[in-house]
Amino acid sequence: MIYCSLWEFNSTSKRMAGDKRPQTGRGGTQTKSNSPSGSMAGNPRLVYFLLCYLLLGMLPQSSGTEYSDKVIMNATRYSYDMKAPVGPPMWRDDCLGQRQSPINLDDVDSISTVFPPLEWYGHWDNREEGFMMRNTWHSAEVEYMGEMPFIKGGPLTAEYILAQVHFHWGTSGNSGSEHSLDTHFFGMEAHLVHYKAEYGSVSAAAGRLDGLVVVGIFFRSSRGNNPELNGIVSKLEEIIEGNNSTRINGDAMEWLEGYSDMQNYYTYLGSLTTPPCSEIVTWIVMKEPAIIGERQVFNESSL
Repeated sequence: MIYCSLWEFNSTSKRMAGDKRPQTGRGGTQTKSNSPSGSMAGNPRLVYFLLCYLLLGMLPQSSGTEYSDKVIMNATRYSYDMKAPVGPPMWRDDCLGQRQSPINLDDVDSISTVFPPLEWYGHWDNREEGFMMRNTWHSAEVEYMGEMPFIKGGPLTAEYILAQVHFHWGTSGNSGSEHSLDTHFFGMEAHLVHYKAEYGSVSAAAGRLDGLVVVGIFFRSSRGNNPELNGIVSKLEEIIEGNNSTRINGDAMEWLEGYSDMQNYYTYLGSLTTPPCSEIVTWIVMKEPAIIGERQVFNESSL
């Protein structure tokens, strides 16, 4: 789905309106293949999607100064503590835009669209170098070592390089996600943060309207643990203190391979979910959740 406030062209009504409905994407088999699947023929909603993206491409790109005075994910700029001087009640000046994230994802209000396959490169590889995991004061963040993965296809018109993966969770096993699905929140939500390859870095991409792509993955809580997450969860005790880091094994991200052939996801144009809430993010939120054990979520909550 696309959260697009531009004109909608509908072959049955031929109207122009501000349509902020997201789109549900169905891209065939999401593999490493370069072969596109799906058809554009007879699909006015796809025409709408393409029109929105073409119009976005015609908008003047930020010169890099639009957000240059704001630091992405700076721990000193915000806190999740409602009573803190930089807590959520104080975010309103930064977060009053027209396409703010997160949102509730709803099939009823979404537009079903066919995309080419969403292609993943290197996200779940077993890496000799392993990974670094760091406590950012707000989350556990995983950084890849060696050659960086990238993503393309689906609703994207360019390659986006992975910068880091971080997680959002709550104090209970069913209320930790940022997005909701049909008003239902999940135990945890992973964010795979990518920047547009041509911009060279996250900081450079932060000043561009098409700078970032974030893939969101829900985690549904289960009584039994998910052994594929043990490589991450077992190391959390080593980063209890803020800004601590530790190395994790090279197979720690293999759980992502379960999304290699997932066909269904939501996509919309949104923002960072924390100050400065810059509206520079294309969101791709996978419809099918991963599994995490209730006790594993509790371990995450100890950070």
